[in-house]
Amino acid sequence: MEILVTKRLTLRPPVEFDADDIAQHLANWNVSRMLSRVPFPFDRTDALDWIASCNLPGNPDLAFTIHRERLIGAVGLADINQGPRLGYWLAEDHWGQGLMGEALGAVLGHVFARQPELTVSSSILADNTASIRLQQRLGFRIVGAGETFSSARQAMVPAVRTELAAGDFRGLAGKAYDVAA
Repeated sequence: MEILVTKRLTLRPPVEFDADDIAQHLANWNVSRMLSRVPFPFDRTDALDWIASCNLPGNPDLAFTIHRERLIGAVGLADINQGPRLGYWLAEDHWGQGLMGEALGAVLGHVFARQPELTVSSSILADNTASIRLQQRLGFRIVGAGETFSSARQAMVPAVRTELAAGDFRGLAGKAYDVAA
């Protein structure tokens, strides 16, 4: 189990114990509406399904839950070995504190240290301007725009596509290091 630690956060793979906190935070419309693949309403069964999928043998994804005193969010990279796609969310009561920048800096730094040849892509709902700004501060560049289906909104919505190569990565506050591997 890989664990990353920053100045204010601990990031670790999701476990069944996390289901209630995940369900509580993603049941918040303000959080789930900004995510393309999260249904609304979101419940404990949805959380358990996601946790189980993260822990399947041979799963090419990398997932971390973000903890302060309790679970406050998650960061994931789908298809880590072949064109990884970044996804993340943070509990609403922790917005505006720089915590997601710290978490993304830790995860991306961890990934690029091991696989510097990777380019990470992302799709951000166009009305999520805070996420677009955060990614730009990390070094992501906008590479396109289009539409994507939002499960929570049950509609096609405008989206921005971004990419980040290791050489363009600008980590934010909090140096990550492995505690256990």
